[in-house]
Amino acid sequence: MNNLRKILNNNNLKIKSLKYQGKVVILETDKRMLVYKDNVNNYRIYEYLKNRGFKYFPKSYNTKNSNYEIREYIDSKEVPTEEKLVDLIRICGVLHHSTSFKKEIDSNKIKEIYENILEEANYLRSYYEDLNNYIDTIVFMSPSEYLLVSNIDKIYYLISFVQVEITNWYNLVNAKKNMRYSLIHNNLSLEHIIENESKYLISWRYAKFDMPIFDLIKIYRDNYYDISLEDLIKEYEKENKLEDYEYLFFLIKLALPKRIEFTTNTLEDTSRINNYLIYLGKIAFLIQKSREKLKNI
Repeated sequence: MNNLRKILNNNNLKIKSLKYQGKVVILETDKRMLVYKDNVNNYRIYEYLKNRGFKYFPKSYNTKNSNYEIREYIDSKEVPTEEKLVDLIRICGVLHHSTSFKKEIDSNKIKEIYENILEEANYLRSYYEDLNNYIDTIVFMSPSEYLLVSNIDKIYYLISFVQVEITNWYNLVNAKKNMRYSLIHNNLSLEHIIENESKYLISWRYAKFDMPIFDLIKIYRDNYYDISLEDLIKEYEKENKLEDYEYLFFLIKLALPKRIEFTTNTLEDTSRINNYLIYLGKIAFLIQKSREKLKNI
């Protein structure tokens, strides 16, 4: 707290009260409200963002050596979910465009990505074939088991897509000299965008330099009920156009299914599997719709 008092004193601020709110502390000072959080310091990230002309983050009072985060408190207004989601996607595009740079291809890393995804796809193919064969032996299937086997072709379709297209992606990237990287937020959610007269992204502790599509993948997986993949890409590309190899890798990562497992709660299993099949159906629909574009990649 001594370092905190020092920073406040340097900014001519005096604490009037404080309130714990989840993992943060809301500080009321004689001039403004602040947010304090232990064991995090985004000073270098904020400095980098300022240097790249990105403005959608709150004012920080950190020093580079502090071991906590202290920033301005932002009063948020009520924004409809659909509108807030579009704002999040657009700001994501601005972030990637503002911080993008080309990096020479690391052939070993690309090969590792390729082999890991292909290995996972092959494993999932065997897993679902075994699971399908087992369920087919059950005389009286549960609703969740019947739901899965009735839609198993959708899962096989997506796995086959991954098995074929990850090789195409690998060859495509290997033919290039460099790839695009950006600073990605790496924790984008509707909870982490605050809006009033301006818009702000918060919770930057997981930010890192990586392929931009990882932010998009998280946004879609968290919000597939509220936005179509086509609309997500359309809004994002108003700020940052995806290159062919990025678009293909985006579809591959989304199409790779997770392991569906059963529990003793049939009702919850049925609901969970149904929701996941809806998600996979949206991915499959976009892939089918994108066949012509994918042929040209």
